[in-house]
Amino acid sequence: MTLQKPDLRILTVWRIRLLVTAVAPSAVTAYFSINRTWAWWLFSASWIAAFLYFYIGYYPIKYRKLSYSINQACLVVHCGVIYTRIKAMPLVSIQYVSVSSTPLQQLFGLCSLVVYAAGSTLRLPGLPLQDGILLQGALTPDGGSHG
Repeated sequence: MTLQKPDLRILTVWRIRLLVTAVAPSAVTAYFSINRTWAWWLFSASWIAAFLYFYIGYYPIKYRKLSYSINQACLVVHCGVIYTRIKAMPLVSIQYVSVSSTPLQQLFGLCSLVVYAAGSTLRLPGLPLQDGILLQGALTPDGGSHG
């Protein structure tokens, strides 16, 4: 059982998504704030600190701890930022496997594998599209014969 890492480009996808999310409120506050009071400076400093925390700290740690493996009995995903979580899904309980990607992931040739079982969903982001399709076929209960 060898742990495999998602593609490193997912870190770039997460950071671009963070940048887009951070620019909108910043632009609105910069446009509508006529006088720069201490509250505006405090909000701006807090927003910059939060952005840097996620850009420099959170997402690199999230990527470093994210890994997966498949053995004869189950799919195992290691994830988490503060605490490492190990999620295991028995292969016999898998009901449906889906490959999805956002437009930003498509731009980088990546996808997310979503595995559904009774009462549980497991999401594995950052796979190259071809690997996601191969894993979907390998994990589908009927062996991937229907698509």
